[in-house]
Amino acid sequence: SVVPLFSDDLVTSKSSLFFLISSEGNQNLDVTQATLWLYFKLLPPPVEMRSRRKVTVKVYYQEPGLSSKWNLVEKCLELKRSGWHTFTLTHAVRLVFEQGNRRQNLDVRCDGCEATGVAPVLLNRNDESHRPFLVVQARQVDAKHRIRKRGLECDGSASLCCRQQFYIDFRLIGWNDWIIAPSGYFGNYCEGKCPAYMAGVPSSASSFHTAVVNQYRMRGMSPGSMNSCCIPTRLSTMSMLYFDDEYNIVKRDVPNMIVEECGCA
Repeated sequence: SVVPLFSDDLVTSKSSLFFLISSEGNQNLDVTQATLWLYFKLLPPPVEMRSRRKVTVKVYYQEPGLSSKWNLVEKCLELKRSGWHTFTLTHAVRLVFEQGNRRQNLDVRCDGCEATGVAPVLLNRNDESHRPFLVVQARQVDAKHRIRKRGLECDGSASLCCRQQFYIDFRLIGWNDWIIAPSGYFGNYCEGKCPAYMAGVPSSASSFHTAVVNQYRMRGMSPGSMNSCCIPTRLSTMSMLYFDDEYNIVKRDVPNMIVEECGCA
C-alpha cells in the first residue's frame, strides 16, 4: 500500500521538512520503501557557466527537540533543467516507524546551489505544485488485525460468486510514465455463479432491492428474463500520486479503485 504524507506548519529553518504518516486504519505496517521527491528550480546563473550545474544534496534526519542530526543520504546531481529528483530513505523511515513515531523530521542542505543558481523548492506557499513529497510503501504484517470481510474469497475450489485477487501493474499498460505511486495494486475482480438461493440472501446481494427481486425469482414470479450476475458490492478508495498535464505532482484519493467484496445482482 502507499501511504501519503504531508508537510505541516512547524518550520524551524528554511531547510526543514516535516511529514506525518497517516495510518489509514493499519497499525501494524512494515515499511518496504520510502522515497523523498524534491523539485529543483534552475534560476539565471550568477556567472557564465556550462549548461550542466553540479550540486551536492544532503538529507538529514533531525532528532525531535534536539540539535543532533543523522546524515541519511548524499547525492550528487548534474542539472540541465528544472525538475524532480528522488532520494531513497527506506532504512531511516523504517527505523523511525518501528519506534512508534510516525513523524519524520528532515533537513535538506544543498552544497553549491546558491553559487550555481539552483533553488530546491521546499516549503513555498506560492508554489504548492512543486512541494516536497515523501512516498512510503508499506505492507501489513499482523494478520490478526485484518478486518474480516463478509464476501467469499476465490480459492479455486468453489464456483459461487467470489472475489478474485488480481494485481494491476501500471507498467504493463503504459501508465508508469505519469503515475508516480503506486507502481501497481491489487484491484481485484468478481467472478462466479449466482444461484437463486444465494442472490436471495441480503448479505450476499448487491443491494436489498436485489434480495427482494430474487425472492420473486425463487418463487417463479420473476419480472422478465433477468439473470443474476456476480458484481462488486463494496469498493474502496486508493491514494495516488501522479503528474498532471503541466507536469505538476498531484495527490488524489481515487474512489472505487479496489474491489473489497462481491455479491449477486
